[in-house]
Amino acid sequence: MSDPGATRFEVRTADWLSLDEAQARIFSGAIRLPEEVVDAPDALGRALARDLNSTATLPPWDNSAMDGYAVRGGDIAGASPSSPVVLAITDVVRAGQVPGVPVGPGQAVRIMTGAPVPSGADSVVRVEDTDAEQQSGSVRVLSDRDRGRNVRPAGEDMLVGDPVLTAGQVVTPGTIAVLSTLGLTSVPVVRRPLVAILTTGDELRTPERYEEVRSGAGVPESNGPMLAAAVAQAAGLPMPLGIAADAEDDLRGRIENGADADVLVTVGGASMGEADLVKRVLDELGFEQSFWRTLIRPGSPFGFGWIPRGTGKGAWRQPVFGLPGNPSSAFVTFELFVRPFLLALAGQSNILRRRVACVAGETLRGPANLTCFLRVGIAPGPLPARVTLVGPQGSGLVRTLARADGLAVIPEGTHEVAEGQPVEVMLLDDTPGAEPFKFA
Repeated sequence: MSDPGATRFEVRTADWLSLDEAQARIFSGAIRLPEEVVDAPDALGRALARDLNSTATLPPWDNSAMDGYAVRGGDIAGASPSSPVVLAITDVVRAGQVPGVPVGPGQAVRIMTGAPVPSGADSVVRVEDTDAEQQSGSVRVLSDRDRGRNVRPAGEDMLVGDPVLTAGQVVTPGTIAVLSTLGLTSVPVVRRPLVAILTTGDELRTPERYEEVRSGAGVPESNGPMLAAAVAQAAGLPMPLGIAADAEDDLRGRIENGADADVLVTVGGASMGEADLVKRVLDELGFEQSFWRTLIRPGSPFGFGWIPRGTGKGAWRQPVFGLPGNPSSAFVTFELFVRPFLLALAGQSNILRRRVACVAGETLRGPANLTCFLRVGIAPGPLPARVTLVGPQGSGLVRTLARADGLAVIPEGTHEVAEGQPVEVMLLDDTPGAEPFKFA
């Protein structure tokens, strides 16, 4: 039987940094990783490592924005159903073809969308404003509304040497279209950070031991899978280190297994209980603590620092994030601190989640001495959107993480936001669209 008098609560001085102070310390140590060249389709979600300029003028020639007839604008002035202008058809040009003849006075060339506009023409009359050549060899123009219109000029999209994409820009499907337009089959992107993830605690049970959860002999291990998914969505490569037992040797061995990772994330063991051994083991490895504890909820027992790795010219410092073990606390601290740091390592320019102005759909409360992040749902409808809590806000609860569209921010110094009052919401961009859909 254990001796109650032998309990050892660690006494540590808390820094109690504000959100802004904590983020500033962490982000100041983010150095972009090296670049690598990948096939363009594989660059999706990656950050471009270099600026990319156009090597061609696009479109390379004036081209038609309509199916219709290339004409001289002066020839169709005053055209109307009661006073049509009759023009002679001299050629047909389709997309991908080169015009055979110029357009002279009193002439028209049948033209398709995207086809080069023949010289001499400065307008394209849409086919709806003509008789569509009811008389073979000629066309009757019934309106002059397209005079000087429907010609897309050469270089409207880009000229040779134009800056088109910038370093730090994330490759999206739209970016893939631009890369193809630039004639690129491969692209320089920033390497993804390798992120070692270590969860801790004798009480954790993976799915193969779920019967022990049902019997009350353990709790589900949700943090590791959650954070691995979060790392993958943050342009990183997750490196699970498994679940460490509450034993220093096991913790040390697993931490050393992640020595080659760009970032180490530990989960749990971050408070001051007698089994919270993570800090002790890190100290033995030369841990340089930047700070411990922040003025936020959930997630105040969060810490950050560095482990020295390598020797000589190969020496470097591995950033270490110490996340609390409660799932909602781990989720929120990852969103606020780890995710933006990983995006910075991965070369992305915009690293923080977008915040939008919403309206509280119910009274939202938080402790006035902390910045509070509440899991909320965003109601579809007119802007500004109304937000309501998606369930109980306890830091040990999981179900609300799947329901939340965003985190309502109750700033330090504010105890509550009344229903109908404005509230800022940090969007969780990976959530589905706001408008509901019912299958038939």
